[in-house]
Amino acid sequence: MQERSSTGVYPDLVWFEDFTIGQQFEYGDWEMRRDEMIAFASLYDPEPFHLDEAVAVAQGWGGLIASGPQVAAIWRRLSKEAFPNAETVISPGWDNIRWLKPVFAGDHLMARTEISEARELGSRPGEGMLKLQNTISRQGDEVVATLSSTWFVRRRPG
Repeated sequence: MQERSSTGVYPDLVWFEDFTIGQQFEYGDWEMRRDEMIAFASLYDPEPFHLDEAVAVAQGWGGLIASGPQVAAIWRRLSKEAFPNAETVISPGWDNIRWLKPVFAGDHLMARTEISEARELGSRPGEGMLKLQNTISRQGDEVVATLSSTWFVRRRPG
């Protein structure tokens, strides 16, 4: 089942019960900017191929490439914007992060999320757990990264 709003945002999905296994969502349009890539890498991932285009080209990358953690952080930002009203409580973690292809300045990133598991949490009354399989693509169809994530989401009152 594919669901997509015209704006790429899902404002009506609020409670744990609004999500079902197999639901898929597409969202986001984040343009990678060279100055932001370098600023992120300077602070958090100062590898030469993230900081200097000539070095990246000399190492065979074809151009300056974004830091993988920056790509993951952009996914997180896009997911928060896509589900602004979801009653999420916390994320206990991300797993299986894979950077499959380099991301370059000018690339447009979007995401796809599929609900792979949903269950009530006996240890946290009033909450449910969602497991998400996430794919980050550039220009809409070329997968550059994948990751699994987990959300604890409040259950509908009553």
